Amino acid sequence: MIRRSFALLAAVASVAVAAPSLPAWAQDDLYARMQRVNTGLNSYQSDVSVHVEMHTIPFLNQTFEGKAYYKKPDKAAVQFNTVPVLAGLLKKVVGQMETPSDWPKLYEVTKTADDGSVAAFKLVRKKNGRIDHVDVKVDDKTATVSEMTYFYKEDGGTVRFVNQYDQISGNFVLKAQTGKVDIPHYNADLNTTFANYKLNVPVDDKVFQDS
Repeated sequence: MIRRSFALLAAVASVAVAAPSLPAWAQDDLYARMQRVNTGLNSYQSDVSVHVEMHTIPFLNQTFEGKAYYKKPDKAAVQFNTVPVLAGLLKKVVGQMETPSDWPKLYEVTKTADDGSVAAFKLVRKKNGRIDHVDVKVDDKTATVSEMTYFYKEDGGTVRFVNQYDQISGNFVLKAQTGKVDIPHYNADLNTTFANYKLNVPVDDKVFQDS
């Protein structure tokens, strides 16, 4: 959240001269509202169901059941009832999204469009890795992330997630997430649903250790 403090005029003037101004996207009203989403949400747990349809070997068509967990400020995990190799990969991506307040630490951010209904941001990773950049769409009305597409460097593949939300006790929580994985040797569709949320409950840090 962007916080402003007011002091003596002389002090404010000196700070204004010494401190660099924030980039335009960080001063944007929508970005400020994005950081205020779920400010009262400290933790949750929910049931999660993921249906995976793989279009490449091993041509899997299966549903995985488990639990999703979150704990402020940035801990998130999915634990499946079964632990095949694919489930281990899924828990690294299902429901995982960096919070907008963390964007400046991880990415170079550019706001690329806003038609009054949907805004678009381009996030370029600061540290070198497999991901080149992420295209993000944000709902202007709710200030929630509606879509994220990850673009990979070496293989040119993409992973795309589209989010739907429920509003519970004033908090926006994931209701459903559809995903499309399209990278060399791995092509799959994911359909995930979340249910039976318990908000602001104790969550043991152990559930995040293998995530």
